Amino acid sequence: MSVRDPSRPVRYPPLATNALVGLVGGFLGYLTGLPDLAGVGVVLAGVGVAAALRSQRSPRPRAAAPVPLLLALAFAALACPLGLVPELAAGAAGLAFLVWLADDPARFPGGVGRARTTLLVPALALGIAWASSLILPATAAPLGVAAGVLVVALAALAYLFARPSLFDREGAATY
Repeated sequence: MSVRDPSRPVRYPPLATNALVGLVGGFLGYLTGLPDLAGVGVVLAGVGVAAALRSQRSPRPRAAAPVPLLLALAFAALACPLGLVPELAAGAAGLAFLVWLADDPARFPGGVGRARTTLLVPALALGIAWASSLILPATAAPLGVAAGVLVVALAALAYLFARPSLFDREGAATY
């Protein structure tokens, strides 16, 4: 009987989620307007360093892998001008980062599928924020629309918190 080495990843880092966070984050970096596409370079460098750290056998570098990616996305979000498209891109980059976190190579495959109900909350919040920025006038927000958005958000949170089994579907990565 062989025992799996716990310091070794179960599988190689997934290319799909690295590409997803690279594309969405690269678009956010493009929107920064920095010369010579420096924003895109910073984000893609963060994705590369994070992917390299995730592919290490030691658990310490793998645990630190989200830090460079999060710092790169935060830099791009802070360097972007205020506006509807950059704010939507920043929210989408945050959602892509959460998908990237869910697809951890040290866990069993299918992490995104197991985390879909957990990812539903930030996706719903992003949708509500984007819809309210399009619906609400810029000068004064009507109280009825704001109250409706709040009621929908609270109802969604109450439903999800009442069913904690929706969030904890993940099996252990060791045998």
